[in-house]
Amino acid sequence: MTPPLLISNALFRSTVSIGYGRLGSNFSRNAHFLAGIPMKKRGVQGNLPSDYFDNKVVVVYFSAGWCGSCKFLTPKLKKFYSAVKQSESGKNLEIVWVSKDKEADHQVEYYEKNLPDWPYIPFGDENIQKLSEKYKAVVIPVLKLINEQGEVVHDRVRADVEAGIKADPTKTFDEWKKILN
Repeated sequence: MTPPLLISNALFRSTVSIGYGRLGSNFSRNAHFLAGIPMKKRGVQGNLPSDYFDNKVVVVYFSAGWCGSCKFLTPKLKKFYSAVKQSESGKNLEIVWVSKDKEADHQVEYYEKNLPDWPYIPFGDENIQKLSEKYKAVVIPVLKLINEQGEVVHDRVRADVEAGIKADPTKTFDEWKKILN
């Protein structure tokens, strides 16, 4: 195994270590945990840039088109997301969709017909399984609020979303930001 390559950038006071031992590709620095995982997003050519999740509030959403509970939750999550994104404080909310669909066509169809332009991991990528194991997403739907290191900081996101759409989604989102700080 080749030792990691260390790159330092004094201008941005960041250090990048391109090596091993992380979920995703060989990436590490003060970057977001998801920086090295190839992701797609409607309207973006190719994979998202590695700094895409920097300074974002990230919720990981495990679901699938065949899942009845997911079909019930997804419209609520979309409504919550839309309300938060329209607020000034909610511009940095990102929901990462991790599909548990069994076929690539099913993943793409569900995304195109039912989901906003959320980042997602392409079908067949090994990181789907790694994230599923890391976040214990055996039974779906699963929603987790994660920090930049990939640690779950709040796992009652589903309850928050369901309560938030009946009250004030932006207040719920502001509570998440407090948890992250």
